[in-house]
Amino acid sequence: MEKTHRLSENIKRIFSLKRTKITLYTATVLWLAVITQIVVNRVFFKGFQIAEAFVITGTEDMECSLEIVVQHPNEFLSENDKKEIIRYIADVIGLNIDKDIDIIKDNDRTEYVFEKQAKKAATSLKVVSLVQDVDSAVKMKHYVIARLKIKESIQSLEKYKRLLENAFNKLGIDKKQITVQYEGYISGLMTKESKEAMARQLVNELKGEIALEYWQDDNYTVYAYTGLLDEYIESAGCKINIQIAMSNDEDTKKTKVYLASPIINSGW
Repeated sequence: MEKTHRLSENIKRIFSLKRTKITLYTATVLWLAVITQIVVNRVFFKGFQIAEAFVITGTEDMECSLEIVVQHPNEFLSENDKKEIIRYIADVIGLNIDKDIDIIKDNDRTEYVFEKQAKKAATSLKVVSLVQDVDSAVKMKHYVIARLKIKESIQSLEKYKRLLENAFNKLGIDKKQITVQYEGYISGLMTKESKEAMARQLVNELKGEIALEYWQDDNYTVYAYTGLLDEYIESAGCKINIQIAMSNDEDTKKTKVYLASPIINSGW
């Protein structure tokens, strides 16, 4: 009888150990699946461009813009230094400087500017120097601004973004404020339901979640967040790195559609 009891206890212990092993194995597999999915998502997004998400809207007259703003680490930059920075950035993106770099002075602000307008692209490169009071001391701060606007060939924006990021890295500038924006028109005046459906589709394409949305007359704005993008801003306690906006143009009978990250940087 005692032997039978011991045998029963041993069998229970064996099955208990097996259940524990199975549970641990299952948990490990699930965690590996989650981690793998995160890695896949991030790798996927490295090659995935926001442009591809915007293309699904089927908009016409598509154009995109890129703005990168950085603060130069040096407090002193000579006139030649500022011009060389502009020439360097222009060379990186294949832009030919075929005229003088303009110098605009306004009190405590000085701008070195080169702008070029082509049929399907516009470029603006600036070095802005500001005299600022920092801890009761007057200091000079220098900001480098690169702006590109491209029509039709919107997929090429990602290439220029990478080129500029690498260029600023070589200048010893790691911290960058980057805004990417896409816009286009859809024939006809979209209804409330169709705007909301398109916004949800765009957010889903970017693996994100809607944080805030609101209406003002026919203007619809959505703020969302995706973990696939490293940069984000915080507003009302929410992380945001996607903005979608749509507005009807009664004169042309078209709907303007915007997609930006992290937010739209111009009035719409």
